[in-house]
Amino acid sequence: MQLRNHVSLLIWTVGDKLLFLGYGVITWIQIRALPPEEYALAAQLLTLQAWIAIVAEGSFLQGIIQYGHDHRHREHANFLAAILHTAFTLGVALIIAGFGLPLAALFNEARFHDVALLLPLYCALGIPRSYALKLLQRELRVRHVFTTNAAWLGTSALLTIIFLARGTLRTFEDMVLIACSGMTAGSIVALALGRDLLRWSPHGTLSYRAVLRFTMPQTIMMALATSIRQLDVFLVQLFFSTRAAGVYTAAKMLYRVFETGADATVWLMYPAAVRLLAQERRDSLRQLIAKAFVVQLIIAATAVCALEFGGTALIVRFFGNRYSETAVIFNIMAIGALFLPLAMLQSVILALHRVDRLLLIISTSVFAACAVYVTVGILDIFWLMGSGVVVFAAVSAVLMGWTLSQEGLFHIRDIPPAFNDIRTRLGVSLKQWKQHLVTRSDL
Repeated sequence: MQLRNHVSLLIWTVGDKLLFLGYGVITWIQIRALPPEEYALAAQLLTLQAWIAIVAEGSFLQGIIQYGHDHRHREHANFLAAILHTAFTLGVALIIAGFGLPLAALFNEARFHDVALLLPLYCALGIPRSYALKLLQRELRVRHVFTTNAAWLGTSALLTIIFLARGTLRTFEDMVLIACSGMTAGSIVALALGRDLLRWSPHGTLSYRAVLRFTMPQTIMMALATSIRQLDVFLVQLFFSTRAAGVYTAAKMLYRVFETGADATVWLMYPAAVRLLAQERRDSLRQLIAKAFVVQLIIAATAVCALEFGGTALIVRFFGNRYSETAVIFNIMAIGALFLPLAMLQSVILALHRVDRLLLIISTSVFAACAVYVTVGILDIFWLMGSGVVVFAAVSAVLMGWTLSQEGLFHIRDIPPAFNDIRTRLGVSLKQWKQHLVTRSDL
């Protein structure tokens, strides 16, 4: 499988992730405008919805891809995924809403009850978008994915600018209005672009039991895997305060730049791995993994070095004095970015149907990270809270790399040839570009 044969997919995927990076700038503006306490409450609502959505998309909606490649099962798989996805998303949101008051007491934050009550509405608005995006992913219609996310993030960005111009972006409630409006726009566009794929049938040979056997282990795995990425802010809230949660979340928003890049590779790797394994082209898959790893590692290492040697201080200065502690926390988190290039291996392990092994890897990583969070919280060392992110990334990367080395799909010895191949192709591309410039100048 040659990367050059998938330039269009890569361009639209990169463009899609650049949308999230671009909206990251909008998020930084929101952080600057809001007091840490107000931003923390908004972040908790967004985080809970994101966690529920990621778990559902990585488990119940995964059947759309797993079974949908067989046209005999496609319409029934779509139907089962819609039912299970909706039931899970709203079910979890309503449970959290029902425990709003006890959770508010636990976190020593009365307004968390408002967060819990708004969660079902926000989750409901995002269900159509998540479902349609999975259909588009199955068909590798990355341009439509880009358009959907552009509608979602673009609407949120536009409203943010309007609120700022009017001087009304000050409270948690303002952020709720922006978030709900953007999610609604994204869902409408997603349904419009994927309307030809919305074909359901309640009848088929697939059973709920078979689909649940495939999805339930992934549900547990995704819930654990995303707990550190999404729910760590609640550990900060538990041990420290709402203001501390806001400062910590600001650091996590900076770290999301790295996670977004890793997510792009995971998003592309799963369908590619499924196809190559079905075609018994394991050597091609091994080469693809090595090249993707090298590219990501080069980018991550360059960015981390720039940030550790002064880049972070310049970025955090934009937030203002209210978020001064963010720089130290983020510099610790950034170390974890060096392990993120191996996060794509979870897609390959999943494509191998080794869900049991992946669940063990994620469970071990979450346990190690939680032990660090709790220890740091008990010791009351706020600036070290970001170390849990590093531990999770490191432990999961090592265990996933070892697992695929046992499968013969990832070897250290594949990295130098992959690096040389990428360097050679880059050199040829630069040479051709220079020749093109010379030719144009002669004309």
